[in-house]
Amino acid sequence: MTFLAAPIIYCDPVTSKAASPTVVPPASQAKAASVQPSAPPPPPPSSSISYLELTFGTVCGVCAGVFVKKGAKAVAFVMGGVFVLLQYLGSLSLVRVDWSRTATRFENLFYTKDASGARKPPNVGSLFRWIIDFLTADFQQRASFVAGFGLGLRIG
Repeated sequence: MTFLAAPIIYCDPVTSKAASPTVVPPASQAKAASVQPSAPPPPPPSSSISYLELTFGTVCGVCAGVFVKKGAKAVAFVMGGVFVLLQYLGSLSLVRVDWSRTATRFENLFYTKDASGARKPPNVGSLFRWIIDFLTADFQQRASFVAGFGLGLRIG
């Protein structure tokens, strides 16, 4: 049963290294080598958002941004899990997935047609505009909401 026991770890003691001898430069080089003390580094930049002066729209935007980001992660996790499960069940010949039909249904659901009739796939910009239009319908503080939403997506 000794193979189940935790191994014993031995640590070496810490030893200090011998100080290296210092070389004193000649007097002519000592003046050239003397360095004047430098100024302290500048302070870090302050945040452009004062947490003491947040508006109602900004707070709503931050909360919505965090909610959307967490929700998108959860949806991506679930959809990825379903895809892996379908691929696994397909490899066992338990199910057969018609991926071309699935792709056609996706395109019919999410693609748009432009003025010339060509089909355009969705992009991040159109998704962002749709989400903002949906969330700010009948909401007066749209500008501060959008700023807070961006911050919520960042910190969420």
